[in-house]
Amino acid sequence: MKQDKADKIIQKAERRAEKAAKQVELAGKKAEAAKQKSAAKAEKKAAQVAKRAEQMAAKHNKKAEQATKKAQMAAQKAQEKKAKAAAKTAAKALDGEGGEEDGKKKKSKKKLLLILIPVLAAAIGAGAFFFLKGGEEKEDAPAEPIPIPLEYVLNEVPITALPVSGEAVLVYQEEIPPEPAPEPPADETEKSETGEDGEETGKDGEEEAPAAEAEEAELGFTKILYRYEGLQNPVSLISAYAGLMSTEDAGFSIVDETLLRIDPPEEYGESGSVQLARNVPQGEDGTGGGVHSLLLSWEGANCSVILDMPEGRVHDPKPESAAPAAPRRGLSDLEAIHPSKLGLPGESMEAYEMIPQEGAVRIAGSVCMRVNIYGEGNQFAGSYFLSNDGKLYKLDEAANAVVELEWE
Repeated sequence: MKQDKADKIIQKAERRAEKAAKQVELAGKKAEAAKQKSAAKAEKKAAQVAKRAEQMAAKHNKKAEQATKKAQMAAQKAQEKKAKAAAKTAAKALDGEGGEEDGKKKKSKKKLLLILIPVLAAAIGAGAFFFLKGGEEKEDAPAEPIPIPLEYVLNEVPITALPVSGEAVLVYQEEIPPEPAPEPPADETEKSETGEDGEETGKDGEEEAPAAEAEEAELGFTKILYRYEGLQNPVSLISAYAGLMSTEDAGFSIVDETLLRIDPPEEYGESGSVQLARNVPQGEDGTGGGVHSLLLSWEGANCSVILDMPEGRVHDPKPESAAPAAPRRGLSDLEAIHPSKLGLPGESMEAYEMIPQEGAVRIAGSVCMRVNIYGEGNQFAGSYFLSNDGKLYKLDEAANAVVELEWE
């Protein structure tokens, strides 16, 4: 018997050890999964920051190219103006020497030609450089239409697109980068370049790093624009689409610019706009969340859809303040009332005992508390009701009905 008991103890200990080992293994797997999620989140955030930086760099490069082009045009105009002035001066000089001998004329013309040749050559060279450079910097080619999308993708979440079909319909897609933050005034820029003690900062990049981080943080969401051309009836299309996306399954609501839920338009005109938005829950790994917004605009045979993720939350309007309720009445008011108001004899309620009853009843839509009143010798005097809106009722047992009484 002792041996069997010892074996059972050993087996029980082994099972506990096995269970503990499994728990340790499970905890290790959970820790590894959490580590992978954290790494994926950090990688995704780094990719987003890099993409925003590339967008800002592209925008600055485009501005620099435009500034260079303007400078080249100004230089060409200046050269042409200078060449015209030189030619005009030469013509006047030739007219002034009309009375001299032919030999002198020829000599003077040769000198003027020698003066004009390098000037004209410089002007022609500048013009050639400008046009050659302009040939390299052609204007952006017109946008090419894309296949009619069946879904939009907003922050990696698919959204049902406008139900459009037909060979005559053209769809174009564009990106609308966020506007850069306004540059600080010149005096603030000078202060940022020099510290409070007057020494220059930012030479080694240590002082400029926080500013760069702040600029990245201020970058907004890059909106996506879809333009539809050649639609048969965009008004009916937008109306039906807004109704479809406002269903419980889609989760969108018609909102104003503050993301406040509003009623849908009673009628969609020949042109206009309507905004749909919904709140997006955040995932367990910290991704997602925010607001999905679709700004629909239409006019004529064209319409557009702008996908955006504005800050804030879609919310309902605040409830209207209720009308002030009648003053609450309680047992203390009932104790202070004159017995005649309750249909009872006597000059004071001190001779009566009031016992509130459990539960509540509803009279004329108001919740009421029932109070039984007893007189001398514990004799039942009647049942009364105090409503939450300040009214007083008495039970007429003969008619099995209640009668409203006056407090005053």
